[in-house]
Amino acid sequence: MEQTILTDDQYADLSKKIIHALERKYKIVPLNSLRHPRYFLRSPVYVALEFTDDQVIASLDDIEAFCCANTEFEATSQLCEEIVQIYEDLMEDQATLAPLPRKWLAYLKETIGCK
Repeated sequence: MEQTILTDDQYADLSKKIIHALERKYKIVPLNSLRHPRYFLRSPVYVALEFTDDQVIASLDDIEAFCCANTEFEATSQLCEEIVQIYEDLMEDQATLAPLPRKWLAYLKETIGCK
């Protein structure tokens, strides 16, 4: 098998093409607000967006939360609602949480503040 050696310019061009192809399918964006009257984010959280042919999937991997919608705005808005719901559910059941949900709650307690 013959090995192809790229010049610096060819490598830079290939890198740009790969990044461009990935940016059309995936994006990481900061979420600065939960868009909720009772809660706020102490600092931004980073949300992954995946673009399929007809949907946008927004996810927060730190708590394994995700939502699908037709637009980026709808997906992130639904994800905000999901984050709040998970936080409230975990707060209600703190005494009986298994190890993984306990880690999620610890993360959310550091991330979310009450107004």
